[in-house]
Amino acid sequence: MIDSARRAFAVTVVLTAVFVASLFETGGFVQTNVPIDLVLLALNTMPLLALHLNPLAVILTLSVAYPLWLIAGHEASLFQSLPALVALYAAGSWGRPLWLRAIALVSPVWMFVAAASGWWADADLLEIGYVAVMFALAWALGVVLAARRSYTQQLEDKTSALEKARQELAERAVADERARIARELHDVVAHAMSVITVRAGVGAHLAETRPAEAAEALGVIERTGREALSEMRRMLAVLRDPDPRGPRVEPQPGLDEVPRLVEQVREAGVVVAVTTEGSARPLSAGLDLAAYRVVQEALTNVVKHAPQARASVTIRHLPETLEVEVYNAGHITGLVVPGQGMRGMAERVALYGGRLDAGPSDGGFRVKARFPREPGEEVT
Repeated sequence: MIDSARRAFAVTVVLTAVFVASLFETGGFVQTNVPIDLVLLALNTMPLLALHLNPLAVILTLSVAYPLWLIAGHEASLFQSLPALVALYAAGSWGRPLWLRAIALVSPVWMFVAAASGWWADADLLEIGYVAVMFALAWALGVVLAARRSYTQQLEDKTSALEKARQELAERAVADERARIARELHDVVAHAMSVITVRAGVGAHLAETRPAEAAEALGVIERTGREALSEMRRMLAVLRDPDPRGPRVEPQPGLDEVPRLVEQVREAGVVVAVTTEGSARPLSAGLDLAAYRVVQEALTNVVKHAPQARASVTIRHLPETLEVEVYNAGHITGLVVPGQGMRGMAERVALYGGRLDAGPSDGGFRVKARFPREPGEEVT
C-alpha cells in the first residue's frame, strides 16, 4: 500500500509538471482569472494522488475538471490529456469487477460526444477522436494486464495449494509408517514379555528341585528382557497409531524369509542371486524385521525401476555389525527420486542405530544398510 501511494505521488508530480509546461504552448494563465486557473489546474492533476485508492473516481473527476479548464478560456493540448490517459489505464487494471471498471469509458465517450456536438469550440473532431481512441486503448491495456496478473496469481495459488497438499501427504505417509513400526515393535515386545513370564514361572517352580534348569530359565529371562527393554526404548521414539481399535499386526518376517521374497521377485522377471557371508547369529526380532524390510523395499524398487534386470542380495554377518546389500546391475528406467519407501528404510535403519547408503554405483544402483549387533550402539 505504501509503495502504491509513493508511485501515485511520483506520477502526480511528473504530470503536474507536464501540465504546467504545456501552458507555455497554449498561452499560459488567463491574467484576470489566475486564482481560478490555479484551482482548475489542481483539479486536473491533484486527483491523481488517489490513483491507488479509486482510479474510477479519479477519471470521473478529470472528465469534469478538464472541460471546466477549457470553458475558462484555455486552449487544449495533447499533453494535458496525459492525466486522464494514466487514470484510464489505472481504472482498467483496477482489481474490481469488469462492469465497474467499464464505467471509466464514460470519459472518452463524453469527450467525443462533446466535440461532435459543437459544445467544444474550435475542436478538431479528428484529433479529438484520436485522443478518445487512445483513452479507450489505455483502458483496454489495463484490463488485459489485470487479467494476466489475476491468472498468474491463480496459478501461484494453485501451485502453493498443491505444494501444501503434497507436504501434508508426505507427512501423513511418514506418520503412518512410524505408526506401523510402533505396532510391529509392540508385537515384538509383547512376545518377549510372554516368554519372560513363562520362563519366570518355570524358574520359580524348579528353583529348589532342578537348579540347573532354573538357572537356564533365568538366563533366557535376562537375555529376553534386555532385548525387550531395547525395543521399548526404540518404540518411544516413534508415533503410536492413534486408533487403538485398528487391526493388530502380527510379528513380521525376518532374514529367514528372504529366500521366499527372492522367489517372488524372480517371478516378476528379475534375476536375483542371494549370498550369505559369515556365520549367522541370533538377532533381536526388531532388528531382524528392519533388515528384512530393507531387502524387501530395495528389491521392490528394482522391480519398479529396472524390470528384466539382474540383482544380487548379500547378507553379511560380521562380528560387530550386520550388513544387508542389494545391488541392481541393470539399466534404471527414468529418474529415481527418493520417496516414502526410501524414507521408510532410512527411518528403520536409524531406529536401530544403523546407517543406510543408497545411490548409483558401478553402473547400477546399490542399497546398503549396516546395523550394530549390540543394542544402544551406532554405526558410524
